[in-house]
Amino acid sequence: MLPVTERWARFGPTNRKWFVHVPGAGVCLSAFLIVRNRRGDILLGRPRRHAAWAEKGCLPGFRVREIIQQREWILPASHLLMEESPWDAAERIRRTWAGVRTGEPRLIALDSSRMGPAGPVGSGRARHRTHHWAIGFVFEIRSDAPPTPAPWWDELQFVPMAKMRAWRVGRAHKDIIRYASPGSEKGSIRSS
Repeated sequence: MLPVTERWARFGPTNRKWFVHVPGAGVCLSAFLIVRNRRGDILLGRPRRHAAWAEKGCLPGFRVREIIQQREWILPASHLLMEESPWDAAERIRRTWAGVRTGEPRLIALDSSRMGPAGPVGSGRARHRTHHWAIGFVFEIRSDAPPTPAPWWDELQFVPMAKMRAWRVGRAHKDIIRYASPGSEKGSIRSS
């Protein structure tokens, strides 16, 4: 059998027969929830140190500390759980992370971003830098009620779109917010 020279976006244990590979710096599947009130303001939160970020949101403690130290705000979001559908993840985020009591999240975009490069992998002549691939399902929901407070947020606040540029939005979430901007194509797909 000839060696595989292409790497296909089909994930699992490396298996040349089935063309399955795992990217060196990994892949993450995430769901983002853009919560808007009737004025079009977007819900952002400032996290506080809490075990729930790692246990239920797949955001390690060191990343939470970075966000806090840099005084950044983020969208309610989470990686998908194993075998969880993007829609179930959006519903989980709505209830748990955003604290929104009613409404049905609606898929508005699919975001595919290559991040990195991460540190070198391999050894000798095969040593190279690799990228991380992030795939995000972007959902939107309308809620005029204030969110239910949760112990992992220091603060949750609706921010007017006109003031969004002045806010420090972290973890590439500002890129995700672009899908909610006036004039953005609903159901759009962006890749970088």
